[in-house]
Amino acid sequence: MSFTHTRKGLKRTLSLGVAAVMAFSLAACGGDDGGATDSDKIGKDFDEIAAKAKEEGQVRLIAYPETWANYAGHFAGFEEKYGVEVVVDSPDASSAEELQAVENLKGQSTQPDVLDIGYSFTNAAIQRGLVEPYKPSNWDSIPDNLKDPDGNWVGAYYGVISIGVNMDLVDEVPKTFDDLRDPKYKGQIAIPGDPRQGASSIAAVFAASLANGGSLDDIEPGIDFFAELAESGNLVSVSSAAAGMTQGEAAIIFDWNYNWLGREEQLKADGVNFEYFVLEDGVFGNYYAQPVTINSPQPNAARLWVDWLTSDEGAEQYALGGAIPARFNELAEAGKLSDEALASLPDPKIIEKVKLPTAEQGDAANQVIATQWAQKVKY
Repeated sequence: MSFTHTRKGLKRTLSLGVAAVMAFSLAACGGDDGGATDSDKIGKDFDEIAAKAKEEGQVRLIAYPETWANYAGHFAGFEEKYGVEVVVDSPDASSAEELQAVENLKGQSTQPDVLDIGYSFTNAAIQRGLVEPYKPSNWDSIPDNLKDPDGNWVGAYYGVISIGVNMDLVDEVPKTFDDLRDPKYKGQIAIPGDPRQGASSIAAVFAASLANGGSLDDIEPGIDFFAELAESGNLVSVSSAAAGMTQGEAAIIFDWNYNWLGREEQLKADGVNFEYFVLEDGVFGNYYAQPVTINSPQPNAARLWVDWLTSDEGAEQYALGGAIPARFNELAEAGKLSDEALASLPDPKIIEKVKLPTAEQGDAANQVIATQWAQKVKY
């Protein structure tokens, strides 16, 4: 397995301001797909795809950090099983940068074969002609809300927004969003960044909305909630989730459950008495999608990678990293996830409560955040 470019850190910003949304819309008007892959180049069944992928020799990915959702485990398992090398360019690229890379590198040997993009970028990827359909062998068992009906993408995993807590700085761990209003948490609560740019911060606002009378179609109560925390002094800013916890900038910080799991060992090594929790109300999650790019350099390896991610083995690797595999319910009921993997995931009762937005709901929420966040949330 090989990496190119320098890792910039685990934060994957999504650049979801008004300008970015407008840019996507404008690009969609003039998108040119450049032609889909010639069907003669692609194996006719899974075994032929796997054989041709081995001949291609590698799969080229972008924005797949090793510590994100246990991708290091995926890389090792995939290479061992199929004899295909995993090459990762710009492991910490944003979703917007992933789409731009396909546009810039289309037709070149360095074009990415498969992406890993935030759910709110799936429509833009399709509209700009950057992806082509592929339905992996487990297609029928992937829930409808985690796949495009035409096969343009699958969402192989999702996360749940959670709070990381420095147990030495908090006398009582909050259980609900309403608990966060308590004056005893003054100067202790943070989201990992600006929700106009980062997926985990958007998720925190969405979760707060669900806990305060909002819905997946109405994120405004979440903005109002954080405006209230900012006004009371409970909400503070941090440089990043990990640094904020290590440096004591805040004691309660929102982020994805799998990100906290991935940082847990290092935080404890840094002397932080750390645990993470999912609040009882406002249980919100969202997925990342893995589309095959248009006319990719290694079309069979690309498809084999998507098959791996949605396979039983791929699901196990995701779960070991705290990411909830798309086929979780099926595999858990069949006893196909290890005890270690299950222990890395949120409680099944929490997973049952997770609400996942559609790409359209995400687009609408981003527009509201872009226009209201700076006006209302002062901290």
